Amino acid sequence: MKKLIIIWLLFFCTGYIHAQKVAVVLSGGGSKGAAHIGVLRALEENQIPIDYIAGTSIGAIIGGLYASGWTTDQMEQLVTSEQFLMWATGAIDEKYVYYFKQPEKDASWASFRVNADSIWSFDVPTNLVSSGQMDFIFMEIFAQANALCKGDFDSLFVPFRCIGANITDSKAEVFRSGDLVKSIRASMTYPLYFKPITIDGKMYMDGGMFNNFPSDIALSDFDPDIIIGSKVAAENAVPDPDDIMSQLENIFMTETSYDLPCNSSVLIEPKIPLTNVIDFSHSAEYIKLGYDATMEKIPLIREFVIDTVSKAEVQERRDAFNNKKPPLVFNDVEVTGMNKMQRQYVLNYFSRREAVGIERTREDYYRLMTDQAIRTIYPMAAYKDSSGNFTLNLDVKKESNILLRFGGLVSSNPVNQAFAEVSYKYLQRNAATLRANMYAGRFYSSGLLGMRLDFPGHPQYALFGRIVYNQWDYFRTTSHFFEDKNPSYLIINDYHWDCGVVVPVRNKGKFTLAGSAMIIDDEYFQDNYFTRTDIPDKTNFKAWSASAEWERNTLNKKQYANKGTLLYLKGGILKGKENTVPGTTSLLSGTYTANHDWLYLQFICENYFRSVGRFRLGWYSDLYFSDRDFFGSYTATMLFANPFQPLPEMKTLFMPQYRAHQYAGAGLKSIFMIRDNFDFRAEAYLCQPVRDITMGPSGIYATYGPWLRSRYFVASAGLVFHSPVGPVAITASYYDKYDEPFMLSFYFGYILFNPKAVN
Repeated sequence: MKKLIIIWLLFFCTGYIHAQKVAVVLSGGGSKGAAHIGVLRALEENQIPIDYIAGTSIGAIIGGLYASGWTTDQMEQLVTSEQFLMWATGAIDEKYVYYFKQPEKDASWASFRVNADSIWSFDVPTNLVSSGQMDFIFMEIFAQANALCKGDFDSLFVPFRCIGANITDSKAEVFRSGDLVKSIRASMTYPLYFKPITIDGKMYMDGGMFNNFPSDIALSDFDPDIIIGSKVAAENAVPDPDDIMSQLENIFMTETSYDLPCNSSVLIEPKIPLTNVIDFSHSAEYIKLGYDATMEKIPLIREFVIDTVSKAEVQERRDAFNNKKPPLVFNDVEVTGMNKMQRQYVLNYFSRREAVGIERTREDYYRLMTDQAIRTIYPMAAYKDSSGNFTLNLDVKKESNILLRFGGLVSSNPVNQAFAEVSYKYLQRNAATLRANMYAGRFYSSGLLGMRLDFPGHPQYALFGRIVYNQWDYFRTTSHFFEDKNPSYLIINDYHWDCGVVVPVRNKGKFTLAGSAMIIDDEYFQDNYFTRTDIPDKTNFKAWSASAEWERNTLNKKQYANKGTLLYLKGGILKGKENTVPGTTSLLSGTYTANHDWLYLQFICENYFRSVGRFRLGWYSDLYFSDRDFFGSYTATMLFANPFQPLPEMKTLFMPQYRAHQYAGAGLKSIFMIRDNFDFRAEAYLCQPVRDITMGPSGIYATYGPWLRSRYFVASAGLVFHSPVGPVAITASYYDKYDEPFMLSFYFGYILFNPKAVN
């Protein structure tokens, strides 16, 4: 009889133990969801079993990571990393940006797509952030677990559920099986922020639109004895009028009940302050808040959880699961969404002579992602039992045929200009881009017509050709706020034709060989004593040139950078004929004709080498050498001399003291980041000409001054706000030995021009 009682007790206890199952439910809540990691960590440390897990949005990501065999330490390392912050904002890690495919720098603020194939319809963006990087990271994180579970979410490390919003049928969708990567991606696709995802012909967005806390699904699917919920979502939050994300949250997210559906349940609510849903800069703090909130509830949880499981046992099961995952190795690439020739264009980015790992695949993928001919890419990793490796499936959409770009410069100085560009892209086996742009302003006017043919094979290269017209009018550039002063009259008309070949140099560099023909017409008075009826001196220069150029660029901004490095080296030869005709005020006695030829070499380095907190330190250097000779007058000579221009605004000023045939210039940049997009900059430079170009005794011709006699100082300080459409800057500058050495300026936009003919 005693034996029967003991057996009955053992059977009862065993049954009770097995019946005591714990489900963890993780709510949506954007960046606040990092607290879920602290919740899971505290549960594991206190030996609380986690038998099932379900989540929505960020809860689906954290829950999916746990179900895929990730530890809480690994999760924390991920969400607190710089890479995760870039993922959340759509930025691409600079080391993967393919510089060879970056467009030429211009003054554009915004761009608009036009589909010529759809009766000239405009494409309105459906998302604020590019999801290309996020989609690849999702694939990288979850592909192995997805292959191991074979589409059954009950076969993961712990059974898993997540919620997506099926906006095709306007209902919540519970993901119990299928593609794990797509399911989690669907669950966290925040409306209008990330691009929606399509699964089996249905379009999905963030599951929080219908069910932000899937405790009901955890109960119905898993039938647990205990439910532990982690709520990080703000209930009925008042939207911030200055925060579009909080407004979207209130528009799209339906009111959700956070009541747990069974008596044996505990709700954990970390006390997280109101924050932007996409601001992951405080993840470490939120993890701690989630941990502390859970530790406070541990006594209550232990009232329901009788049986415990040690961390060692959990880790042993986790290791056993992870050891079964296939290695993330790719031996094939398949492309959909394009015709046969376009698919070949994409495939040329990937080397498939042998199976390659994730790092090489990531590099190839990001190269394709930065291609201006490609609009969107969705990557999937399909596991092949036959090979034990993965196939990379890419759903690719080409860029719209026509792209319109607009921008310009608004300034307190009379250098305002408007910019517009239209480009046409044709993609088949190769990519062709035709573009035409225009700058219009009193100081600078320009037009460019260009073509580029890209050949994406191994090795990659591109052919280009362009016709450019530039005009710089220095008539009033020293005046402020449009005052009509009367300084020297200097106009440069630059016509040139370029063609050449450019090849990539690893990921961050490119090498260019080019030839050019040019006609340069300069108009000028040699002093300020002239009337509007006077005829200026004119110098006409017809020439050809050949050049070689190497550039390596990791700067994070095309103007007012605060991170990265630029290395630029260019050399060439130029041969041409000058014809100078004197004007009505000239001291020249007659027409001057001469042949000129020279070699030149220039090296520029900009490097931000020190970063401590919000303070960054950089340096800039410009070394220039040429053996060019003098033109027919001093002014003509100075117009063809190369300028030292470390500050953007110096490009709008004609300053002879910073022009020479040979010089060395260098200086320091100190930047304090007041906020992420708001800098205080202080810069100082010294320019050392090898020999000054001075006016000769006649007052007409140029001559050289003494060797290394003169040097010139430049300094600037100001505030720069990096707006989404361009920089806004207020600067105070000092230019040594200039007519007006102190200058206070305001700029909105980019001080950038089309390429000029003479280096």
